[in-house]
Amino acid sequence: MSSVKPCTITIEWDGPENFYFRCDYRAPDHQPTATRSVDSTRSLPFMTQAMGNVLRKLRKEHISFPLFLMAVAFNHRNLLNEIDQLLHLLHQHLEKEQNSGTFSCYVASEKKPMPLKSHESVHP
Repeated sequence: MSSVKPCTITIEWDGPENFYFRCDYRAPDHQPTATRSVDSTRSLPFMTQAMGNVLRKLRKEHISFPLFLMAVAFNHRNLLNEIDQLLHLLHQHLEKEQNSGTFSCYVASEKKPMPLKSHESVHP
């Protein structure tokens, strides 16, 4: 079993719902490194809808709190399943790592090509 542990989670939105999920992890005795790559891409529509609502609340855009709660409550089973998928990808990645690094996943509401920058790589 790997000794690396997650230490930071970053969410960066790319539009109204789709987002990059990044988790930095460290070995107990190693300093973090700053690189940006995408290890995986997943279509998780319920998670992107929920995170889109979080973004709207952060930006103080109109979304009533009861509507926000209803969307989460109505889709909770699907949302929990998608969160589990994302965490499973993270844990699979961490099991193979021995040093500090970053796991990154682009999460989209539908299956479509991910916007890549020239220095990024994608591993299915």
